[in-house]
Amino acid sequence: MRSLHYLTAVLLLLPSLATADFFWVAALAKESGLNDQRTLFATKLDNLTPLVTKAWREGYIITDISHSPRRWLTVLSKGTGVKKQLYVHRRLMSEFQNVVNRYHQKGYALSNVENGVGAWVAVFEKGGKVQGTELTVVRNVEALKTEIKKHRDKGALLIDVEAAEGYWLAVFAKKAPFKAQEYLLLEDKETVEKSIEKHWKEGYSLQGLEYGNNHWFVLFSKLDKLRQETYVVSDKYVKFRRLINTYWQEGYRITDLAEGRN
Repeated sequence: MRSLHYLTAVLLLLPSLATADFFWVAALAKESGLNDQRTLFATKLDNLTPLVTKAWREGYIITDISHSPRRWLTVLSKGTGVKKQLYVHRRLMSEFQNVVNRYHQKGYALSNVENGVGAWVAVFEKGGKVQGTELTVVRNVEALKTEIKKHRDKGALLIDVEAAEGYWLAVFAKKAPFKAQEYLLLEDKETVEKSIEKHWKEGYSLQGLEYGNNHWFVLFSKLDKLRQETYVVSDKYVKFRRLINTYWQEGYRITDLAEGRN
């Protein structure tokens, strides 16, 4: 079944990547623990606030947020266990780091970081499966590798990675629902595809994808239980949404969003 999902993903992937400069990517999984899911988008970050606030009142929690040309896309889910959530944004990196530190001191976990049109976004939560988070900011890939090794040696798990404006941001956690983790820094899409297939066969889950600073960062993890996974790619937003809707009907839920360029 897993190989069939992968073949489907590749067949969807190849035509769009051959002709598109920009494309959307969504990783999806069954048995993700998410009961229900929806997406919201807005052309401006501030326009998301009333939409997200309404979704919060209805019991949804942000499980991913991403920026692509002309839109912010947010995934909201039920079944996360999160009791309280908020998000903030700042333009200057120094101010962004300061606000992250303040919410850490208040006992919040940092679950997601994103950059778009000059804004750095941080999503915080309480009561979820991720606890004891720390944000690290570096300027190059080698420094990122060093930080990952240093935190891994201390038993910290990698939660999220963001690359933009010459920075690499990494979120680590003392507690998260993963066991073994492995990451790859790759420069071309074809190698990304092959690495996903290889790690699926080895029992890993595709935890996250990030493209920035001319690199693909691919993060894999092992969970307590194997789950069916796939991913979809399209350079057309309407088609991208249609593919996601199709998989939603089959019981899949979005576990990660990414954007890439040829």
